[in-house]
Amino acid sequence: MNKTARVNTMMRYINNRQFFTIRELMTHFHVSRSTVIRDLNNIQELGMPLTASVGRDGGYAVLQNQLLPAVQFNSEELKALFVSFLATLNTQLPYLQNRKTLTEKLVAIASQTQQDDLLTLQELLVFSHTNPANTRLTELTDFAPPMLKTLLNTCLTSRQVQLTTASATTTVWVRHVYNRQETWFVDAWDLTHHRFQEVAVTDIQTVAPVAQEQTLDPTAITAAIQAARPRPNVIVHLQAAAIQQFRQHPHPTAPLQFLDPFQQTARLECALDVTQPHQLADFTHWLLYLGPTATLTQAPTALKTVIRRECQARLAQLS
Repeated sequence: MNKTARVNTMMRYINNRQFFTIRELMTHFHVSRSTVIRDLNNIQELGMPLTASVGRDGGYAVLQNQLLPAVQFNSEELKALFVSFLATLNTQLPYLQNRKTLTEKLVAIASQTQQDDLLTLQELLVFSHTNPANTRLTELTDFAPPMLKTLLNTCLTSRQVQLTTASATTTVWVRHVYNRQETWFVDAWDLTHHRFQEVAVTDIQTVAPVAQEQTLDPTAITAAIQAARPRPNVIVHLQAAAIQQFRQHPHPTAPLQFLDPFQQTARLECALDVTQPHQLADFTHWLLYLGPTATLTQAPTALKTVIRRECQARLAQLS
């Protein structure tokens, strides 16, 4: 973990605690005492007010109810923030209610002229997920599952968590949380069985951080993941039209590898678990969505079978 990432993570760590010690930070972040002290100095310079107490049980605490300096935005910055909130208002993202209140606060701090501009922008702009008949309408399908916010807040404390579903409780390290076809999934590494695991957020009943004394060294987790990372078994070549489709709905974990400086051709490499029918079905639907300029050049037999079956089913509907 580089310094910037460590300081950011440390700020979240101490912000969730009433009191902490240098020894706790040394143990949690696996760094020396001098490094912790330098990081704490940087954190205070960034504006987080800390108070220190001396003695045998001494440590640090975050000063509560401290007024932060007022933030001022110019007109273009206000418009940029406001439009960003509008663009994501009707999508299944966490913290939806918080984004609404943030939008209201942006309007509240704006001048009358700025407010008029922001409200006009709201009337003018219609995004792909927005109801054109009522741009302010939020439908039930726009709300992310309640467990998503709980999961993310837990991961900010520790990415080593216990996930409980109807069938089992597993201890995992959360790699990614992503949305695929309007469904949120957890891409995790099973710390007990040393394998990758995908869990739908809607299937999670409870989530809890692993106790501090039971957490594993992040370096060891990273090494285990790299050793177990599957080799790509699917390769797709994309032309310009397919690349445009990809940009609308990208693959959740695999980036495009552009093959020319003008980004008109690209290659996608990813690994599919052929024992997971839903992965094969989801990839098939996504590949067909990309269109005919997405050419499958390498694929396991199981995926080819699912694609062939899907195409035959669609052709049968025409007869």
